[in-house]
Amino acid sequence: LALSLAQREICAATRPGNPSKETYTRTFFQAFPRFGVILRGASMSLSPLLTLCVALWMPPVRVGRPSPLAIEEDALRAAAAPLSKYNGSTDLDAPRLPRGWHVNRAETVIGHGRPAYERAANALQRLELLEHTWLTARCVCATDRELLAVCSRQWGCVWLTNTNLVLRRECGARRSSVSWGTTRRHVLAGEETVCVTHDASTDGVRFTVLSFSRPRHLFSAVAYPYVLAQQRRFARDATAAMERACGNSQPAG
Repeated sequence: LALSLAQREICAATRPGNPSKETYTRTFFQAFPRFGVILRGASMSLSPLLTLCVALWMPPVRVGRPSPLAIEEDALRAAAAPLSKYNGSTDLDAPRLPRGWHVNRAETVIGHGRPAYERAANALQRLELLEHTWLTARCVCATDRELLAVCSRQWGCVWLTNTNLVLRRECGARRSSVSWGTTRRHVLAGEETVCVTHDASTDGVRFTVLSFSRPRHLFSAVAYPYVLAQQRRFARDATAAMERACGNSQPAG
């Protein structure tokens, strides 16, 4: 309950027109003195950074698949969140993958021919590859930023929303791609690019997923093997979705 109250109060504190974070936090602890006791107790067993991650921010968690409107509201509440700190890039022209971070890369030929590429390119720009029984996403424009809120099912019925910032979009004659980076309203730090290309020499349509990440929250640190399994599942399911978008009956290579 204390963590849920903290999430609600901290989100409210960042809205325009509200008091500064320092003033608001002080008022919050005066109104909820027991939370201060809980936080001090937690700090005795957890590092200060870990305590801060757990106490001051919890990702939106729901039982049951949330509505598109609810996911958009989660994204707007995180609109002011800066990018997570990382030194690297998944730009396919000049990738810089930070040493020591987990890298997930998958490449598959999903079809052949110009019509197949155009269908796949359009589907990728609509982010249809993020729509599955266990995953959904919404893009929201806030001032000069495009936010991507990704909501995934965890452990059967719990849905967790994380907010990303769209960094690059490209939709050309032979390549279509979208790249996003995690914000500080995400349990991971890192960046991801999804891309469809049309090879003029072979007429093949290739789909690529490239990401790097590492935990930045207690949730992801404790369950990191599960997180990695989900990343592999996303690469597999996204590839299948793009094959369907191609409408090409040829098997993927």
